[in-house]
Amino acid sequence: MAKATQVKHILGSAAHAARAFELSVGDDPAVAAEHIARARAHARPIVVDVLRRYPPAPAGGGRVGELIRRLDVSLR
Repeated sequence: MAKATQVKHILGSAAHAARAFELSVGDDPAVAAEHIARARAHARPIVVDVLRRYPPAPAGGGRVGELIRRLDVSLR
């Protein structure tokens, strides 16, 4: 069964990396946005195909959850 929480497993590593980069420069949201844009640009069509089988990423999860949702929306 496709559950929204599984989207975290698909996109979570990119979101965690974006957050780490963001924190490494003093909590700059522009750095995370740049990393999310790069992750979006490098995503293969198969990633989009798989994501479309799942509901959108769920609410919550703090800043990483926000980045997951941002990447999810940009890929769909």
